[in-house]
Amino acid sequence: MSEPDDNQPVLTEEEIEALVDHAVTEPAFDDGQFKSHDFGAGEALTLSKWSELDGLLRAHAEALQGLLLRNFGQEATVEPFAPLFARAGDLLPAMSERLALITTEIKPLEGESHLELPGGLLSFLVNQYFGGGSVATPKLAGKVTPSEQRLAEQLGKDILRTLVEIWSDRLALEPGDLYIDITPDRLALLPADMGYVVLTFMVTCGSDFRGEFRLLLPYEALELQAPRLMPVKKAVPEPVVEPEWEARLKSAVPEISVEMSGLVSLVETSLRNLLALKVGTVIPINEPQNVQLAVEGRALAMGSYGAHEGRRAVQITEFSGSK
Repeated sequence: MSEPDDNQPVLTEEEIEALVDHAVTEPAFDDGQFKSHDFGAGEALTLSKWSELDGLLRAHAEALQGLLLRNFGQEATVEPFAPLFARAGDLLPAMSERLALITTEIKPLEGESHLELPGGLLSFLVNQYFGGGSVATPKLAGKVTPSEQRLAEQLGKDILRTLVEIWSDRLALEPGDLYIDITPDRLALLPADMGYVVLTFMVTCGSDFRGEFRLLLPYEALELQAPRLMPVKKAVPEPVVEPEWEARLKSAVPEISVEMSGLVSLVETSLRNLLALKVGTVIPINEPQNVQLAVEGRALAMGSYGAHEGRRAVQITEFSGSK
């Protein structure tokens, strides 16, 4: 049988409030064995290494400013936010109630990418497109209108086209067919822990409009392309290791003996006198001014004839081919 107090609360309201206050104000539990861990920190660290992504986002934002000016006559300012990592389960609650969600597969990134265009942005652009710039943009409720949906399709194509152009130097992208939803149901069907790289752009049109849109790229697929999003490292030439025999040869070559000769003078004579030469014949020559030096019969240098330390000598004045 039950006691009369079985249905009574174990703690009073005052005790419950005291426990809640304690949990909020006290530091996190840490007994030296267990510590809190942010499971998103690893992905955030990875994104911080993709330093080239910041330049791509700035260039894309600048291209989008030109696009809005050409297509809608709007001198807009488009500012990119730092890329973030988020999971599908966390993205859904933050999405606008009125939106156009454009889904496509962007090769070579495996998996679906999503472009979220909020209804407020679409309403403003539709109003500008149909000449309502002098009239305040109406505040609409419910799903996006057919006009907003058609504009979302064209705007989505333009955003992806400029993405392809800006990223072409780093990564060749190729969007596939576009699927346009007016609810986030397609994203809701994905696993809640599906990771995305979130690229957010803030659009400001003077005092008339300020809002943002987001491009969601599959994290794991983009991670495979990480080297293309990092600075190009200059190749460091590897030191050439000379074979042992080559080193020995280089040290031995300078010690090889060669024959050097010097041509002191040239004498012209007749064939008759040449045939009359015999042992003891004296051939007079003029004292030379210059001497030609040769090694193994190949001309090496020219030198002036003279004396050095009591001996006849030649002082090199120039080497062959140096003129």
